[in-house]
Amino acid sequence: MPQDTKMSATAGATLNGWAATALATNLRNGRISAAELMEACLDRITMREPEVKAWAFLDIEQARERAKMADARRKAGLALGPLHGLPIGVKDVFDTADMPSEYGSQTLRGRRPARDADAISILRNAGAIVIGKTATSEFGMYHPSPTRNPIDLSRSPGVSSSGSAAAVVDHMMPLGLGTQHTASTTLPASFCGAFAFKPSLGFTSMAGSNVLVPRLAHVGLLARSTLDLCLFASAFDPAMADVSATQKPPQLGVVRGPGWAMADGDARVAFEALLQQLSTSAESVDLPVEFDDAPDIAVGLLDAHLARRFGSEPEETIRQYCPPLRDGIAAGRRIDAAHYHALDAQANVLVERARAVFGGFDALITLSALGEATRIEDGPGAGIMSMPWSLCGLPTVSLPFLTGDRGLPIGVQLIGRHGRDADLLRVSMWLEAVASSSCHSSQ
Repeated sequence: MPQDTKMSATAGATLNGWAATALATNLRNGRISAAELMEACLDRITMREPEVKAWAFLDIEQARERAKMADARRKAGLALGPLHGLPIGVKDVFDTADMPSEYGSQTLRGRRPARDADAISILRNAGAIVIGKTATSEFGMYHPSPTRNPIDLSRSPGVSSSGSAAAVVDHMMPLGLGTQHTASTTLPASFCGAFAFKPSLGFTSMAGSNVLVPRLAHVGLLARSTLDLCLFASAFDPAMADVSATQKPPQLGVVRGPGWAMADGDARVAFEALLQQLSTSAESVDLPVEFDDAPDIAVGLLDAHLARRFGSEPEETIRQYCPPLRDGIAAGRRIDAAHYHALDAQANVLVERARAVFGGFDALITLSALGEATRIEDGPGAGIMSMPWSLCGLPTVSLPFLTGDRGLPIGVQLIGRHGRDADLLRVSMWLEAVASSSCHSSQ
């Protein structure tokens, strides 16, 4: 990572286009100021936000003031956190005491919580500066958000963490916070071309966020490289700052689970071509038959919780909800206690089966999405490729290494063992280096 001059870090790019790790080093050393970085990000937002629509709320003056405060802190010689001075956007399903927290719903317009969500407090304490709240679909449902794909405005940016993914890819900020119950971080990362890390279930507190199903509620981190993901994750777990690429080629298990037959042909061809380029052992893994039911289990649990949380609202309120939320409430009302407990038991079985799938593999590998970003009019896409791993609470990384026939990105998904998040990120670093080398050698 460049550390000596501004120009070595930028390679001609404006500050908002720098890597988060380069920015963090230069901010701590005083070679750039938080104020000038903030202005670069705000300039980009001003230019692109009318088209991309990545933001639900922005507080520009507060962002500027907090950037000045960050610079004053450094000049005073006070302790600096790992994200000192870095502008971030947070998905509007996290409570923020100083900004509206509306969860993408018109039924919560003007909602102002009394305190920050736990994850937001952690990020602020790490020195991050929250520019604003990124756009999300209503309560994180499979419904289009206002956001557009920054690569192709006629294409979907994915599901509910789409605002964070789009803003990162479009260089409005270096890091974006999302969430994931089924595919809410992985799918937008694949569609927009971001790097994404969904840590193991329990990686950090989800208190103060839109938890739909506790056993599915994960934080989601979005960035532009694996190294930047590690920096982001270090705010929650300082050990993540010391992650480095594995020194020997990892053993990868190739999984083609539920949904593989639905994947676009160009996505499968690109995936197989990547496997052929890898200087490592990549063996096919047959998932236990129980994994075929993973999508139905995840959706069933979600519907049951939607009915419990929203089903007692007045009918005039329910009528205002987006169609997927209304449909989920209706379906959940038909799930009785016995059915719910059966779904929960099936999920427990999958967690156990997942442990055995890894065998001697360092990580599993598959697609992040069924293909390139869908057209806006065709909806936000399907999250079936990540549902089993969310249901099992496993850490995943999505890497934008594939390209479809239309030239749009398609993510490669790595899956790790529960609690072995650092090991997964090491494999991700290795794969990123190999994919980058292969790309350069082919040019």
